[in-house]
Amino acid sequence: MRLARPLPFSAALLATTLMLPMNTKAGSDAVFTVKAEGGRFTPQQLQVSANQPFKVRVVSAEKTPIEFESFELRRERVVRPGETIIVNMPPLGPGTYKFFDDFHRDTPQGAIVVR
Repeated sequence: MRLARPLPFSAALLATTLMLPMNTKAGSDAVFTVKAEGGRFTPQQLQVSANQPFKVRVVSAEKTPIEFESFELRRERVVRPGETIIVNMPPLGPGTYKFFDDFHRDTPQGAIVVR
């Protein structure tokens, strides 16, 4: 009977990373994922903790570029089809901060709810 070869460390690390949930802590910054697909953002609302920095991972599954934009957050980033970007956010006070796809104004808005 042959024993399976041990995985190299990098392969084991990659496998472990891929099993992590999409909304996780990365160091002291929480990471929240929003996906643009089918003319909408999923989830449409993110809930984050007040006064803590965080990151938004924006994944585009669209066939054309999108623009993740928020006037309230002063953020504007183009995301190409199939691309994933990270948007760094500073600590925010409680409230609701809207975001939208500026290239496709018919896409329903999303919101980041800070509590």
